[in-house]
Amino acid sequence: MTSPVLLGGIDFFHLMNDRAMRSRGQAGNHCLFVIELDGRLDLARLAVRIERATRALPELRFRLDNSVLGRAGRPRWVVDHHRRAPGLRLHEVAGERERAARLEALLADRTSAERPWALDVVRDVGDGDTVVLRHHHALTDGRGADRLAAWLGSGSGDAPDDPPPRQERHDAPERLLAAMDRDERVALARAYKAHVLSLGRAPILSLARACPQVRPSASRVLRLTLSAEETRAFDLRVRQRARLAETSLMLIAATRLADRALAGRGFAPPHHVIPLPLSLDPKGGARRLFGNHLTMALLSLGRDELHDDARAVARLAEQQRAVVRDRLDLAMIAALDLARWLPGPIYRWLGDQPFQGELASLIVSNPGAVTVERFAGLPVRSAYPLPAVVAPPGFQVIFSRFGGRLSASIIHGDGLLRPDEVEAMPGALRAELLGEPAPPGGGAV
Repeated sequence: MTSPVLLGGIDFFHLMNDRAMRSRGQAGNHCLFVIELDGRLDLARLAVRIERATRALPELRFRLDNSVLGRAGRPRWVVDHHRRAPGLRLHEVAGERERAARLEALLADRTSAERPWALDVVRDVGDGDTVVLRHHHALTDGRGADRLAAWLGSGSGDAPDDPPPRQERHDAPERLLAAMDRDERVALARAYKAHVLSLGRAPILSLARACPQVRPSASRVLRLTLSAEETRAFDLRVRQRARLAETSLMLIAATRLADRALAGRGFAPPHHVIPLPLSLDPKGGARRLFGNHLTMALLSLGRDELHDDARAVARLAEQQRAVVRDRLDLAMIAALDLARWLPGPIYRWLGDQPFQGELASLIVSNPGAVTVERFAGLPVRSAYPLPAVVAPPGFQVIFSRFGGRLSASIIHGDGLLRPDEVEAMPGALRAELLGEPAPPGGGAV
């Protein structure tokens, strides 16, 4: 693939969000895909593998087009034919605390649209290596990063397997609009605008806006991994309470944590608005590596519903049915597709209107099961996506599964949570997921 690739609507949204985040003193809108290995890599051979992968896959030489044409028109990726693989970096640490701190530091290490990916290895003196794929959010989403990491580590020797065919490597949601004429697209975009404005009639409040004296510049990460037995208990609860809609229970649990943090600061917003990413990849056999191939549902939970499981699940199910009935999933794609043509200041102004400058109350995502099992010949012990915090809202919870076990990353802006809240968060989330009372002694956030 040598021809330029236009950024899709969601890609462009992430690019604009990257610029907004940097204007607020944050590193930018980028993500990590973390792979914990059972063993140590040969770094010289890994560097050879990554160089060969970069030659085999033109998209790994992408950069944002900075030419006059590229700056004047819609942003697009172009292939830099002279570009080599990014330099492989080794970070040596001692123990889990230092490893976690290094991952947080990598979240603050900017990955730009000029150089949209890189690879690092974190080496614990007493444990296996951790491979970290860093990527700009406009380049790919969590599922794409999972497949890209799996491909980079595939095969034997010092080279990955053959990459997927060109037509399977990249996808964008706008493909679903191909059969529609302009009038139908505009009608969908207007429907989405009306939907968003209706949600904005009642105010929302994020943790970042509730702490105006704090300007978070770094991401802080708390990890929770359920045991196999706890994961089975959660799955049973999903069948009993949520009619197999596991993401509903995840969203409710995460929103309760954010609501308690706000209540502890004397705030009680009438409702919370949460964007929920919905993957457009096929259920099986997807080979896409690049592009944000998803849409989003904006869901609302009132405070009077939030702490009643049955009412909260029913409210979310009602809204998800409306998304399908009113084609709001397509409507968001149409709205972002049209918005790509707007000048940056107008794009940002429109984005600030529905919620008075707020993006959402919090961010929740559930990319699902991680697929990478081996990397450069070594077994994978665990793997998960880890995006940088977006502030506002300054609080996000990202769920995933590996080896059948559910895990979550609670990502918050530095300084937005008190030390006692930080200590309590993982236990409080575990209790919410399993339907248990909050742990004593500060376990209730």
